[in-house]
Amino acid sequence: MRKVDLVYTRIRTEEKLLLEALRRRDCAVNLVQDSGMVLSMDRQRVNEADTVLMRSMSFTRARYLATFLEMKGLRVLNSARTISLCGDKALTSAALAAKGVPMPWAFVAFDEDACLDAIEARGYPVVTKPVLGSWGRMVARLDSRSAAEGVLSTRFGSGGAQDHVALVQEYVDKPGYDLRVYVIGRAVGGLRRRSEHWITNTARGAVPERYEVSGVHAKLAEAAADAVGGDMVAVDLLETRGGDIYVNEINHCVEFARSIDETGVPLPDLIAEYVASGAGAGR
Repeated sequence: MRKVDLVYTRIRTEEKLLLEALRRRDCAVNLVQDSGMVLSMDRQRVNEADTVLMRSMSFTRARYLATFLEMKGLRVLNSARTISLCGDKALTSAALAAKGVPMPWAFVAFDEDACLDAIEARGYPVVTKPVLGSWGRMVARLDSRSAAEGVLSTRFGSGGAQDHVALVQEYVDKPGYDLRVYVIGRAVGGLRRRSEHWITNTARGAVPERYEVSGVHAKLAEAAADAVGGDMVAVDLLETRGGDIYVNEINHCVEFARSIDETGVPLPDLIAEYVASGAGAGR
């Protein structure tokens, strides 16, 4: 019997479904809230679990918890490396670039004037986003120098050091949707997110639709997962009106409550099966 610690921030629909799916596979599941965890700096095990399913909603907590739990000899899904690379969009881009995975051109800058000069050299429109963050928050399309000056002055003039890393990316003119491919060891299904707005997150109102993943898209998503060592990730793809396809972002904590009915992809069972199989971590 596999013993699993399911680490969570809140018990959402996803965690309830995962708990049920794991128990159907005779896994002994211990629910552990991330905020209450205290981990000693040694290799002593915290309990009898052999696997940790990391479902913390906090990137910071997930990254540190995964690091310390791996140090104690536990199998953590996803691994600390995967969480670190996926949770920081600049590092995601670096990992994809290092493996030659197709993605929109992008650069990072650390000074407002240097960033503005680089944007001017590339031309408008471009997209800027915080290196840390999710659900499409604080993502902006810059269509002109005045728009860039306004956004960049705010970004560089406030916040902490992490806010002063500007990630600028090519604006991809999508045909009204983007694509998400779920990789649980392999590509297992997908989701189309349709919206009249250029930001196509379901958290921002995009409508989820069923999407039959082609072999080309599956191969690209699996290459992206391999680039970050992801065992179970959601890979966001951008398709141009001309048919080119790029990897945009990779999500290490797969969310599916808003889309599972539309897609028909049994993600809780697929994740539970992967956990129970002993596969991973880190591909």
